[in-house]
Amino acid sequence: MEVVVSSEQPDNKEWLSHVKIGQRFDLELLDQRKSRCSCELVGYKAGKYVLFRVDDDTLPDRFFINGLAVVCRFLVEDSVGECFAFKSELLQLTRFPDKLAVISFPAAIQRRALRNERRNSIFIPASVRLNLEVVQNSRSFHGHLIDVSSGGCRFLFDPSHQGSKVNLAPVVLHIQCEKIGIDQQIQGEVRNSRLEERGLSIGIQFNLPQLYLDKLAVAS
Repeated sequence: MEVVVSSEQPDNKEWLSHVKIGQRFDLELLDQRKSRCSCELVGYKAGKYVLFRVDDDTLPDRFFINGLAVVCRFLVEDSVGECFAFKSELLQLTRFPDKLAVISFPAAIQRRALRNERRNSIFIPASVRLNLEVVQNSRSFHGHLIDVSSGGCRFLFDPSHQGSKVNLAPVVLHIQCEKIGIDQQIQGEVRNSRLEERGLSIGIQFNLPQLYLDKLAVAS
């Protein structure tokens, strides 16, 4: 469930503690087309500028005009989950050795909670597959739950998994752990996917609240 509560961050440098080099950003150009592209954080100088590497296959160079206003957004999937956004100005675009966009350092940050309940950190075995009501003969993928609440969870695929992206889709999560005595299948929807150092993970929103899952972190 998305909560549309937003707040402006008074300390315009505090957001840097939530990102690291390689963090994925969504960059929206405030031109007539409201063009958007995906990019990754390369570096910054606090109070001066932020530097991004723009994906080559997203937008042609002609869409980048110095002085153009832009909106940057990125997700932080911690215990609560937040969307950060700020408005800035395109300072410069370089095309070699990579397409690099330099924008002005933001004067203010907006934050919006993605969930209305806190998730507890956890690490227990589980598997996930597409819902058989939608797809026949769906394959199960093994991994671990790494956070959980009554409304949803984050599932981390085993390191052997070769996928790099998971589209929004109905799934069935199977939590099977003898240690805490649980063997439960839960229907839900994939809301996002993220590729990080430890592998591919997906955020799942349950179709129905699973109140007993709030106790799993303590039991594990």
